[in-house]
Amino acid sequence: MKSVLMYKIMGKHWITLHADSFLWLKGNMGLVYNAENKKSLLFTLSGRVEEICHQLLKTENLYTAELTDDDLNNNEISEWIHSLVDIQAGFLSHNIAFDKRPVSLKPILKVQNKKEYYELHHTKGHGGEILQNLHELTFYINGSKYGSNEYFKQHIFPLKDNQHILDSSKILSFIGNSRNPLLTNINLVGDLFSYPDFEQFISSISDFSVQCTIHITIQDVLDNLPKIKEINWSSRIQFNILVDAIFDVSFIQDIPCPFSITAFVFSEEEYTQLSDMFETLSLDENQSIRYIPLYNKENLDFFESNVFVEKDELEHIGLSKDEIFMRQALNINDFGKLTILSDGMVYANVNEPPLGSIDNTPYSIVYKEFTEGKSWFKVRDKMPCCDCVYQWLCPSPSNYEIVIGKPNLCHIRS
Repeated sequence: MKSVLMYKIMGKHWITLHADSFLWLKGNMGLVYNAENKKSLLFTLSGRVEEICHQLLKTENLYTAELTDDDLNNNEISEWIHSLVDIQAGFLSHNIAFDKRPVSLKPILKVQNKKEYYELHHTKGHGGEILQNLHELTFYINGSKYGSNEYFKQHIFPLKDNQHILDSSKILSFIGNSRNPLLTNINLVGDLFSYPDFEQFISSISDFSVQCTIHITIQDVLDNLPKIKEINWSSRIQFNILVDAIFDVSFIQDIPCPFSITAFVFSEEEYTQLSDMFETLSLDENQSIRYIPLYNKENLDFFESNVFVEKDELEHIGLSKDEIFMRQALNINDFGKLTILSDGMVYANVNEPPLGSIDNTPYSIVYKEFTEGKSWFKVRDKMPCCDCVYQWLCPSPSNYEIVIGKPNLCHIRS
């Protein structure tokens, strides 16, 4: 690469960024991210480079900025331009008049149906299409003696034994009133086999032609293995077996229906023990094991070493343009999901106040979350994330931040 470009060309020079390249400026730092080839350039904002960047970001300039001969002969600017060209984020044009200059469109999020759209249709009495934003329902049907009243705040996990049992007729009615082409998954959480008339209940759930996942502890599976083997399970039913301790897991292979395993880990040592334990299983291609970290107030060091985001991860994150837009517009962890606890209260996120109860219509619940809620549209627009160039490359805010009590899980800006 030439350190200095000796240009003596009559006419104007232009730097143009491609439409798939994002340019973010925060404080004295800038970041260009090419969503097409997933390459990025982190740089320090100084003097003329900062001026050029601000020119590029002006909408009326169509992602193009004028360069002078002095710019092209400046070592710092020429190296910055070459770096942009090297990652294919932009290109140079020489000796071109203003009206012939190349133009581009900077990537700007455009939300098709905003809050105001649904408010308008709601006032006119025909806002039913808002339900198409509802994609997943989770019902905590009862408790389990192997449950936890803390784990569920971070990930789907049965509640500890409680006095509440969610009425099956209300569950079925809520599902029926939620039906839309984009409702693709129903989760049932708890000890299914102590639920009243559970076989008829599961049969009724299957009639909705929506995939249903039963989230159940490995201990409850073992306690009810004979029943599980006796039942002719619908193809729309699958199990997610929850493991939070070292266990003899050989019996899992006897389960006669599709299943996955979620193993919860609290330390690196436990991860090693659990992974060694599962090596004894012979799983087919339709069966999977996921390892999910859980915070227990004593393992922050484990989270900082294994969960917190590092700069290197973001530099190799490989997001598409649409994936970045999603992070700018909505919370990818919570959007489209409702959780109904066994007391009948409905949440967009169990760590936030309830939106209503199972006796309310799904429409009214979804409308309330769209217009007043705190979860579906919770993005990284607060301090310190809003001052970071990696703001929209980071994952959406999660339950971990809420439980741990930190604004982010990050080693860059915390």
